[in-house]
Amino acid sequence: MDFTLVGLWNEMGLVARGVVVVLVAMSLFSLAITGDRLRVFLRGRKQSRLYIAALAPMVEGAGRLREAVGLDKRFAGSPVANVIGAGLTEYARAVDRPGAAAAPFEVAEVVNRAMERNKERELAELRRGMPVLATVASSAPFVGLFGTVGGIITAFQKLADPTKGGGGIGTVSAGIAEALVTTAVGLGVAIISVWFYNYFTARLDDITIDIDETASELVDTILRGHPA
Repeated sequence: MDFTLVGLWNEMGLVARGVVVVLVAMSLFSLAITGDRLRVFLRGRKQSRLYIAALAPMVEGAGRLREAVGLDKRFAGSPVANVIGAGLTEYARAVDRPGAAAAPFEVAEVVNRAMERNKERELAELRRGMPVLATVASSAPFVGLFGTVGGIITAFQKLADPTKGGGGIGTVSAGIAEALVTTAVGLGVAIISVWFYNYFTARLDDITIDIDETASELVDTILRGHPA
């Protein structure tokens, strides 16, 4: 019995081979999603921090909100910039509307609604692919166990067939090894997916906090009635 990967592959039945192929495909798909989300989250985090630093003096300083309109265009890929930029655009429209000047509360309400709409859109974009990671993490062990069952069945079939060993320990060990390979692959795929899913969930929470805090500061500034 050859216990190398090639040897184990040659000894596997059709069910176990199919399970390994499925698990490898799940692993590659998860890695592709992970690479894409890593790029998006790292860039978004960096750009958001830079945007918040550039925006802070304009929000804190009375009469400087107008200067912040359009600032988000300099920070592409920042969820915070996209959300707050939408709110500042609505702010500019509200204060520039002809007729009687809008009360600070009315302007703040319009701005807050615009930011909430864009916040949900940005968070949905950040979550893209994460349900797939969660699905892979929860289902990969069961797929591996399915292969384990196939391996055990193969072992018993060989155990009962006199032409294939007729019950020697080598016959049984081949089936057990096949079963353990599919289980190990399934667990490996699941563990990696869980790690990255939890990492992205934590980063998503961090970005959500940045959005909420910056939006709250902007609304507070408007409610204080700073002039345009």
